[in-house]
Amino acid sequence: MAQLSPQKRKKRRNQLREAQRRRRARLKEESKSFLQIILSQEMLQALRHYSDLVGKPLHACAAELIERGLGGAQHLDSQLQRERQQAPTLKRLDGS
Repeated sequence: MAQLSPQKRKKRRNQLREAQRRRRARLKEESKSFLQIILSQEMLQALRHYSDLVGKPLHACAAELIERGLGGAQHLDSQLQRERQQAPTLKRLDGS
């Protein structure tokens, strides 16, 4: 395969760079609109504030907070399960 001339290589590099820029801009806009759809304005403002405080992108902060929330929910579920398992034992001890 023959090499392209320097002008054509430069033109191709510029085309690829521009395509990458457009793709990044589109993905950024899609992620913004997704967060705007699922969050209220107050929640979005709070998330932006948190994002500024920790110095992370908005989507990374949202993912982190969701994971933390899910981890807390799993902890509560396991705690409730333990309480339910202990409840029949306590009833038997009371003689009920």
